[in-house]
Amino acid sequence: MKLFKHLKALTWSSTIVASALLSACGSGDSESWNIGYKEITVFGENPAVCTSLSSDVNWDALLEANCHNLSDYNLFTDPTESTTEPNAPGIPYDMNTQLFTDYASKYRFIFVPPNSAATYTEHEVMDFPVGSVLVKTFTVPKSTSDRSGTEHVIETRLLIHRANGWEAVPYYWSSEDNAQYVNYGVSIPVSTTHKGEKLSFNYGVPTKNDCTNCHAISPIRQDENDLRVSIFKPIGPKARYLNWEIDYGNDEVENQLTKWTDAGILTGAPSDKSTIDTASNFSDSVDIQTLSSDELNLAARSYLDINCAHCHRSNLTLAETDYSGGAGDSGLRVEFNRDFDEDTRSFGVCKKAVASGADGYPLDVIPGRADVSFLPHRMEIIGGNMMPELGRASVHDEGVELIKAWINDMELNECGLDI
Repeated sequence: MKLFKHLKALTWSSTIVASALLSACGSGDSESWNIGYKEITVFGENPAVCTSLSSDVNWDALLEANCHNLSDYNLFTDPTESTTEPNAPGIPYDMNTQLFTDYASKYRFIFVPPNSAATYTEHEVMDFPVGSVLVKTFTVPKSTSDRSGTEHVIETRLLIHRANGWEAVPYYWSSEDNAQYVNYGVSIPVSTTHKGEKLSFNYGVPTKNDCTNCHAISPIRQDENDLRVSIFKPIGPKARYLNWEIDYGNDEVENQLTKWTDAGILTGAPSDKSTIDTASNFSDSVDIQTLSSDELNLAARSYLDINCAHCHRSNLTLAETDYSGGAGDSGLRVEFNRDFDEDTRSFGVCKKAVASGADGYPLDVIPGRADVSFLPHRMEIIGGNMMPELGRASVHDEGVELIKAWINDMELNECGLDI
């Protein structure tokens, strides 16, 4: 029996009541699901544009203000529910390879203003018009083996394309009925059960400024007169992650790029979707041991791209990728459209880590020797030299297993070391 779909507001004071209810339903593990929330304060007055009484999407507020409450934008038909039923013209979307965030489930929606459309790009994020909004709600499932079951809704992040560029506006679900704008970071003790094991950690909700650490990229300047500044860009909605079918409900299963084109919010996508270089359909449920070498290589490059390449990217000499990430000068560059066979060193092969190192892990990637490669080591630690540096407080075991399998599948090359 499912008690709740969402537990947005299970306060510390209500734990005894919630535990009793869970026990009444025969759960038997209620003490592992005591997730609380913190009250937060949003400073200043809520801008007048945020108080529209219309039931339509509040486009004016999206363009002009960081409203106190997520519900002020009218993005969902039910203002207390941000995982389903977007208001028109919102459309759900999903990615075939996920960016790991502490085993959270993610619910994504795209809103493009009426009478406008995004333009297709081959390698980068679609060129969305001003007024577009990317919405992502994060939940922690009671069990990762049942993501359609009970979950705790923690935050909803908005990326809004305003007149001066993209802006991040994060919201924390501080009560059952309300997600509030986060002026400062929030750390929430949470737990989930993953493959029969209880995982407990502090989930971090970012501030608006925190988002810049991953989303800001800088132009690669060829001369001293190039005065372009760093820009803030989305990471996920690229053709390679969207070129697959998802279930929209009501017996509608469709390729997402086709769906967007038919809905009038995307122009320029190839009619033949098989011509699009597409990332792997990789999830925690994939049995890595069954993957062929080609499948393993695709899955690993897809995983490194979505989890690392927003920082580890630089100078592909293509017009639409003329930008460097925060770690572009590290030498580790793992963009999906970078040719691994022609540039193995950029993927860490036989390359010494520039910024840091650890005893027993002399190089980023030593083919055939994942056990002494620094790249997967950084993925399986917390603190210190961990990678990614932000966005996780736990280890993605399946991601580590994938990258280790990828390295071990390479032809043995000890890179001139005596190991």
